[in-house]
Amino acid sequence: MRFADFLQRIEIEKARDELAELDVAKSRFTANIHHELRTPLTLTLAPVEAMLSGEFGEIPAEQRSYLETVQSNGLRLLKLINNLLDLAKIESQQLTIERRPVRIGELVNRIVNGARPLAERKGVALRVEGFEDVGEINVDSEAFEKILVNLLGNALKFTDRGGRIVVRGETAMDGGVHLVVSDTGVGIPADQLGRIFDRFAQVDGSNTRKHEGTGIGLSLVKELAELHEGSIWAESDGEGQGAQMHLVLPEGVCDAQDADAIEEMLGDEGDGLRPALKGAIAGIGAELEGMEPEAEYGERLSLADIERNVTRAQSDSEPTEAPEATAHPDGTGEVLIVEDNADMRRLLADLVSREYRVRVARNGREGLDLALVQAPDLILTDVMMPEMSGTELCKAVKEHPDLGDVPVVLVTSKAEREMKIEGLEFGADDYVTKPFHPRELMARVRSLVRLRLARRELAVRNDQLESTNAELILAMAELKQAGAQLVHAERLAAVGELAAGVAHEINNPVNFAMNAARTLRCVVDDVREVAKHVAAIDGENADELKRQIQALGDLRDRLGFDESAATLEELSGIVTEGLERTAELVGDLRDFAAPGGHERGEMDLARGLRTTLRLVGHTLVSRSIEVHTDLPEGLPRTIGDARALNQVFLNLLKNAAESFEGRGGSIWVAARAEGNGVAVSIRDDGPGMSPEVRQRLFEPFFTTKGDTGTGLGLSICKRIVEEHGGRLEIESASGEGTTASLHLPHDGGGAPSHAA
Repeated sequence: MRFADFLQRIEIEKARDELAELDVAKSRFTANIHHELRTPLTLTLAPVEAMLSGEFGEIPAEQRSYLETVQSNGLRLLKLINNLLDLAKIESQQLTIERRPVRIGELVNRIVNGARPLAERKGVALRVEGFEDVGEINVDSEAFEKILVNLLGNALKFTDRGGRIVVRGETAMDGGVHLVVSDTGVGIPADQLGRIFDRFAQVDGSNTRKHEGTGIGLSLVKELAELHEGSIWAESDGEGQGAQMHLVLPEGVCDAQDADAIEEMLGDEGDGLRPALKGAIAGIGAELEGMEPEAEYGERLSLADIERNVTRAQSDSEPTEAPEATAHPDGTGEVLIVEDNADMRRLLADLVSREYRVRVARNGREGLDLALVQAPDLILTDVMMPEMSGTELCKAVKEHPDLGDVPVVLVTSKAEREMKIEGLEFGADDYVTKPFHPRELMARVRSLVRLRLARRELAVRNDQLESTNAELILAMAELKQAGAQLVHAERLAAVGELAAGVAHEINNPVNFAMNAARTLRCVVDDVREVAKHVAAIDGENADELKRQIQALGDLRDRLGFDESAATLEELSGIVTEGLERTAELVGDLRDFAAPGGHERGEMDLARGLRTTLRLVGHTLVSRSIEVHTDLPEGLPRTIGDARALNQVFLNLLKNAAESFEGRGGSIWVAARAEGNGVAVSIRDDGPGMSPEVRQRLFEPFFTTKGDTGTGLGLSICKRIVEEHGGRLEIESASGEGTTASLHLPHDGGGAPSHAA
């Protein structure tokens, strides 16, 4: 057990030595990093200061504005580095304070007077009370300035416009000072009062926190107060009730002596100074060397954080304005920039507005409202913002039915993988980490906006296509209706011409029958009169009978009764022949119209041709056209719509007859079995047609008849034949007549015909 205890002590001593070495290494690293960070900052701020002071000539207003932004943020970074260094020194017990006699009221007034213009800019009243009776105490003035500036900055940050801040002082019980910084701001929750002085503590650490901060200000205040052997605490009645920061510093003992007194005290034994004292003097010298930038920028550096908070508060209270509009062509995309940092918002807007139209918003809630008013082509948003964070904005945008396809780019200084994954899970299209290169940012924005515009153009084209399709369907329906009307008109024209011929053919036998019927009526009247006299004969009176017979003979002679019997027989024959001829014509019309022909059935093409020829016979005869037929009996029957095919025959015969233009000619109509069907040809010896006309014969509405034709006849014929599975061909040459050939299969093509 003693040996185990010995080994454990050895291990503990080894761990202690290692921790001491790590502490020395950490202190060395802190000093080195302080130097390494301050050097590039000095090389950044010094040229900027020279340019702003005009040492390199006049600079444009826009460039001056950005240089002032560089300077302001450089000072903030320098102040942050100094605070971190102070904390590191405190932790390693290397930070020392040098108490000197200070009239605390004058120091407080100087610091407050420096901060008063910033408070006025924010609209907050700032005053000092009670330091008239506070005497001189021994404090490190630089450390006290850091304490008071942090307390003032904290109060000003959390006090809204119209509020009030009071710095009140009184003599403490032990002769020191009791300083209270009270405000009417947002207050502190009761459960947070005990931890606000913890290092890196934030009352609101969410992505939607309203106020910026690192959480080291009040921690540094506490450490500096304790170095003075003082104390600090906070009081608040709760949220919205303001807060009071209490600082108590003792009267203290002066640590500094005159240099002459030190030299006199040391004398010739300066080289024999104790190592601790030599180290303290060297530390003071190093600290003074490290404070050169503070000496250069003075009060502006100490108030950098306060100025930043005031500027942000002003930006939040003023209406957001996009940069001055740049002329962009029609169809240029629009980018909505959502950023709570005014400088970053302006930078992003200036970069993006060179290529796109820009709108700006200060937080996610305002950005969502603007997007709902008019959907942008891209949303460029920070992540950590008050009221609604960038990830919450992204989620709301992607879930909204009208905004779901708007690309969202998250811009943030937090580059942790988990945060990126969270943003991408909410539907973010891209992620840009600060600091970013402007060209990289614009490349990402440009590609997403182009994609969005392409999608929007595609959607417009789709809408147009759908609209065009609807219009096309409507137009096709109208065209179909118009076509049906034209087909009907074409049929009426053909029927009209057919009716003229049929009317002539029927008119002759009907006239003969009517005339015979009139004559027959007269003969019937004569017969009735003779019959009347015969009925009146009285056979009982011989003399009367003789007289009536004599009168009947005279009546027969007068009426020519013997000739009337022959006339009656002749007239009866004429009426019968006329009625038979009329019945035959009606039968031909019935065959031509083929009642029930809408339902396809077996048909005889030769019979259909003969019927059509008889119906147009008068027209052909009236035009001095001879018709030669070769329509043998026993042709194979086909399946089809007799009415529609008779329409085809009628159109082809009519076209052949019209081609002669009144000078007469011949038409040959033939049909024969051929292969798996029947071939029909209608040939004329008319003038023929040119190749140009022949190429366009079957085009709808093409006609060579001027205003007398619709141009649909041959188009309809071709369609009807093709619907029957056949083909229709026209062969013609100028001066050589025209031949129309059609071939129809036995089965009629198997498809029902709806030809009108």
